[in-house]
Amino acid sequence: MIAELRNVSKTFNGITALNNVSLEVNKGEIFALLGPSGSGKTTLLKIMALIEKPSSGEVYFNEERVSDKNLQQMRMQATMVFQKTVVFNTTIYNNVAYGLKLRKIPENKIKEKVNDILKIVKLENFEKRLANRLSGGEQQRVALARALVLGAKLVLLDEPTANLDPRNAAIIEEVISTANRDLGTAIVFATHNIFQARSLPQRIALLKNGRIDQFGTST
Repeated sequence: MIAELRNVSKTFNGITALNNVSLEVNKGEIFALLGPSGSGKTTLLKIMALIEKPSSGEVYFNEERVSDKNLQQMRMQATMVFQKTVVFNTTIYNNVAYGLKLRKIPENKIKEKVNDILKIVKLENFEKRLANRLSGGEQQRVALARALVLGAKLVLLDEPTANLDPRNAAIIEEVISTANRDLGTAIVFATHNIFQARSLPQRIALLKNGRIDQFGTST
């Protein structure tokens, strides 16, 4: 098990976004959070990414409880890609390499890691192109590459194919499957697309009004 939520609730200004949610994410699996807009999917992802703190309940990574003392260390375990893609006004290479440079990784290692990830997201030989001139689907792949290159064991995706045409959505889904298979990355993604939730993950949690209504498998 890579991550676990135990009886997690979250309120914003008296409004309950999550209500007593418990779930486990296994190492190396693809897990879908299925639900309509406003059901709590994004809040749940932010809590798993340790961007938001739960109002109550506990979060675990590798069976170790997240606390104020180990929060910074635990944040290295997961990374999140938001629905609204943001890219820097520079090349694809510099976008993907950014997090590695912050971590003081040697330049030769950065180049190797970036090139490997660009192959997975199907942007090899595009490293010199300006990221902000790419299509929406290509920018989403840059954002995915930025997350995957850091080597986190858990990647969280908020509606990764929202507003994309069918061709680009299919490419993103293929990238998710490839990253999961080749890198062993556990991936949790939020979606309102029931067909996507049936085809891509191994397990599904159905969210409704801030609660998990039921769990299921895609088969």
